[in-house]
Amino acid sequence: MGKMKIVSQGGELTIFANILSIGQRQPKQIIGDQLKELLDKNKMSSEDLIKKMGNSYRDTITRVLNNQEIPKKQFIDKIINLFVLENDYFVDKEINNVIITDNNIVVGKYATNDRALEVKKQLDVIIDECYRAGKPIVINMPEK
Repeated sequence: MGKMKIVSQGGELTIFANILSIGQRQPKQIIGDQLKELLDKNKMSSEDLIKKMGNSYRDTITRVLNNQEIPKKQFIDKIINLFVLENDYFVDKEINNVIITDNNIVVGKYATNDRALEVKKQLDVIIDECYRAGKPIVINMPEK
């Protein structure tokens, strides 16, 4: 088929590539923002959380809330039990939400796995139409 010209989201990268695919990124392991939301939702302060978990967790809680530490499983399990959450509450499930090219170069990132798949299908139509018409394949990655 030949190479496709692909312009990444934001336009900071323009490449010629042979492939375009859904990729899988590494899951986020930083949970500070999620924990802050959980505290807000439960009208708790970090001091309230420290009181409930024990003063020995003070430094860990501070570092986790500031996204400076990847919490250990024991810490996460304690939070899950304290707030009665699903076991996978802090698990990053949207990891197939990037579109990649040759050598795993990320050219687009979307909010959900489903949105990335929807964009990929739209791009497949453009690629197919250009290929059948004998036109160069030029793709500008959609922002959202």
